Amino acid sequence: MKRIVAILCLLALCTFFLSACGKKADGSMEPVQDENGSVTGYERKYHNDNGDITRWDVYDVNQQYDHYVLYEYDSNDRLAKETYYQADGIGVYYYAYSYHESGKIAEEDFVSVKDGSTRTLYDEDGHESKRYTFDRNDQLVKYEEYQNNTWVESEPPTQAAETEVPTTA
Repeated sequence: MKRIVAILCLLALCTFFLSACGKKADGSMEPVQDENGSVTGYERKYHNDNGDITRWDVYDVNQQYDHYVLYEYDSNDRLAKETYYQADGIGVYYYAYSYHESGKIAEEDFVSVKDGSTRTLYDEDGHESKRYTFDRNDQLVKYEEYQNNTWVESEPPTQAAETEVPTTA
């Protein structure tokens, strides 16, 4: 019993010192404010040992649980996936990322349970280059190339001409 009390006191002390240093305690409920300082909702954030966010819980202005996001990282501590869930735990959509050897983003996948998906490819410098849009049935419905700071719809490349035509599977 004394050990439990000591641990609880230590946790309270750590929370106090983190708050005193201007840092938020992991998982503490914090208000979200607009530019005028009005509270628009609340949030809780959880982090791993590297300081990366691993979970973000979002609440409305009445502190009713709204949704949450889970974050995953690759072996190089880069964001690999972020998955959005309704409050009841049903997944809604996710983003998945892969990277070039240089560390710059190579690919971003957006997958919606309801609407389909989009895959964006990036060049070696991390600039957007191609985007594939798929419907709910995983059929390619649009192909675009990034040219002169804008997306231009084009004919999709054929499998023989370009083997990187992705699927969302």
